[in-house]
Amino acid sequence: MKYLPPESESGNIEYKLTLSDKLENRERIEELASQMRYRLFEGNGEAIYYIGVTDDGIPMGLPSDKLQKSLDVLQTVAKLAGATCRILREAEGKEGTIAEIYVVRSKNPDELPNDIRIASTGNVDAGKSTLIGVLLKGKLDDGRGAARTNVVRYLHELESGRTSSVSVTVIGYDENGQIVTQDEVHPPTDLEILERSVKTITFFDLAGHERYLKTTVFGLTGLQPDFGMLVVAANQGVLQMTKEHLGLLIALRIPFFVVLTKVDMTPTKVAEKTMEDVRKILKIPGISKIPMLVEGQDDVVLAARNISSGNVVPVFQVSNSSGQGMENLTNFLRLLPVRETEVGKTDDPFKAYIDDIFNVSGVGTVVTAMVYSGTVNQNDHVLIGPFSDGSFKEVRIKSIHYKRVPTKTTRPGRNYTFALAKFKKSDVRKGMILLGKEDKPGSVYRFEAEVYVLYHSTTIRVGYSPVVHIKSIRQSAKIIELDKKYLRTGDRAKITFEFLYRPEYIQEGSRIVFREGRTRGIGIVTKLLE
Repeated sequence: MKYLPPESESGNIEYKLTLSDKLENRERIEELASQMRYRLFEGNGEAIYYIGVTDDGIPMGLPSDKLQKSLDVLQTVAKLAGATCRILREAEGKEGTIAEIYVVRSKNPDELPNDIRIASTGNVDAGKSTLIGVLLKGKLDDGRGAARTNVVRYLHELESGRTSSVSVTVIGYDENGQIVTQDEVHPPTDLEILERSVKTITFFDLAGHERYLKTTVFGLTGLQPDFGMLVVAANQGVLQMTKEHLGLLIALRIPFFVVLTKVDMTPTKVAEKTMEDVRKILKIPGISKIPMLVEGQDDVVLAARNISSGNVVPVFQVSNSSGQGMENLTNFLRLLPVRETEVGKTDDPFKAYIDDIFNVSGVGTVVTAMVYSGTVNQNDHVLIGPFSDGSFKEVRIKSIHYKRVPTKTTRPGRNYTFALAKFKKSDVRKGMILLGKEDKPGSVYRFEAEVYVLYHSTTIRVGYSPVVHIKSIRQSAKIIELDKKYLRTGDRAKITFEFLYRPEYIQEGSRIVFREGRTRGIGIVTKLLE
């Protein structure tokens, strides 16, 4: 710990040279508790304290007796502030020891835990589902994929060993850093997971086979993950679909980390070559990331702190069968910060894009939707659409569930399930939107977008019809205007798209992905047309 930046008045990081003389000063303890509450608020319930560091970031350190007294004072302050704290790591400063403390707000049963959404990507047979299954239950795999039975949704996925849909898995961490879903004696219910967790990690397990690429693109664009997990089998190396998924993560600006699996069964030279290939591909121009091999607790802390910048890519080496490296990965997930995603505020108009549809016996039509802005309550009336003629219809929200637990209201940036009263499943499709009644919705067939062609084998001209992804919308669209004669790989242009089958509700500024075969392109919606 040779250098730290000067302390900032904002944010969730606090420096303290010493606290050993503050225990008897009650007024000062109250001030420190108020300061801790502010840091916790800035960090969405999490804060980092450095003991033995000056406000300028100079790592002075403390003798062991003074450090212990300072830690005792910090424990007292945390208790008063309604939080718990524990040592992350210690290091030597100029005159003694420095301690880095992780502070987390104590769980309030009436509050939902912070949620971090992670999209699991990577080539088929890389071990994505198995890895999530091991993290969920804490039981190592038997080498034949037994752990993935905790994750897969359909029988054919279990039989084939290939994921073809988007499965959702929730892992909860309590205030002591323990994974609540790994309780074998009393396995928690969905409600108990939310009640006992201060942070939940929601994994979206996406398909790795090329045949299901459209499902993977839908998961990355429609489910709004905070982070990506790129899984690479050490014995397979970096394959074509690994590069495809990496390109999507880069294009959508999703911070990500890499997990090399099967390291226990891979010859050393093969594993080293895979690691070197990962380093090379992350450093090539256009990606320009800093790969960081995580080998201990110090690396875990640094990786968790810097991943949100999008420049640092932590790399883990794990085995689902032997457990090698799993402790580093679980500690990293526990320390992942809550990201500020591109969603609106609570008092904005309600908007939620539908990403899945079910028919539940005794309930009726149920949809899952990502709430982008505003709130809606149980029994509220909202608008749903657009339908084929561009119209919207009114529908009542019978009930709302969050991670299979009933709730009466929503908040932006989370996925909910909504039961729709007196509405047929056949009338709903993915890509529709739920809007507040006060909204004046419109839908369009045509829109302009500024795009960048990631790859195309020949040329793109007027009349070309790729599949366009915008949030959870997925529809073929034809290019009707182009500000250039044709486009090739690496070109930028302004394009006018026209949906082929039905109008959609889209907004200016939305990020788009278009694909067709091996063609890939990204862009931003700049203008809505009639």
